[in-house]
Amino acid sequence: MKKLCALAAALLAVLAGCGAQDAATPWQAEDISEDFYYVTGDFSQHFLALDADGARYEQALQAVQEYLDGELSHNEAQTSLSQTLDAVQTELDQTEEAVPDDSLTEQLRAVGISPAEYELFINGRANELQTHQSRLSTLLFYLENAPGDPHAAENLRFFLAADQAELDSLRGYYYYGCYNYWFTDAQAAEHTYLDKTVTEHLTCYYPADAVWYDEKSETEQRAMLCLDGVEAVVDLTTAHVGNQQTELYQLEQNYAALLELVEENRRLEEKLVRLWDISERLEALNAEIVTAKQNGDTERLAALKKELETIAEEYEQLNAADTP
Repeated sequence: MKKLCALAAALLAVLAGCGAQDAATPWQAEDISEDFYYVTGDFSQHFLALDADGARYEQALQAVQEYLDGELSHNEAQTSLSQTLDAVQTELDQTEEAVPDDSLTEQLRAVGISPAEYELFINGRANELQTHQSRLSTLLFYLENAPGDPHAAENLRFFLAADQAELDSLRGYYYYGCYNYWFTDAQAAEHTYLDKTVTEHLTCYYPADAVWYDEKSETEQRAMLCLDGVEAVVDLTTAHVGNQQTELYQLEQNYAALLELVEENRRLEEKLVRLWDISERLEALNAEIVTAKQNGDTERLAALKKELETIAEEYEQLNAADTP
């Protein structure tokens, strides 16, 4: 009888253990904290959306490259750009400002993430989408005119190469500055969970030579190097526009000075947004200048010159504001 009771007790203990295991929470199953689990869940939604935007943009650039390489027809390339622009607009229309709720705010603090910085990050997607929209619109303009206009074809090749180089630098910026940066303190189990929920799903913002850093200073340094690459592209683009319209304005020195300011300025995202805005306006001006020259519209050229001078003043104001 005693043996039977002992056996029954042992079976009950086993069953109780199984019940406890079955009732394990998702974060316990991953051997991570509840805070880390929920922060990673929120982060993955935002970062994977950014990555999907980048992948869509990269596919559109590839379509233009295939057209230039003779692998895609002019109509197919146009259709690809137009459809991508429509998709970008749809995403922009659906994008809403996000604010971490009280629960997420506490969870962010618990894992060492600044809620204010995180809020800036999750609301930065609209800026990226607008940049894609501007870049693709410029490419579409030159693509439409490329078959019968060697000058447009030359500009198409130039701006495509610039956009591709910029994207290569942004892969590192987003990976190091917007992913690795938040999770430098991740322990082994947490890192495994990040790999499973984020890294393995990345299709664009994952550098070929990706390295995971355990110090924020290292991620900041690597992100800065990537921004330097972006700035080099902006500088080349500006030089291209300036070389075409030297009688209107010489922009090369301004961009060189601006690049020095960016290297000294630690507010990476704010500076990058401002630079992109100026670059987009320059690209748009360049397209209008080309059209005005082709049409012999001297009055429009004069107006465009004034617009360019306005941008020059903005550069000077930016330089003056950031100079000690």
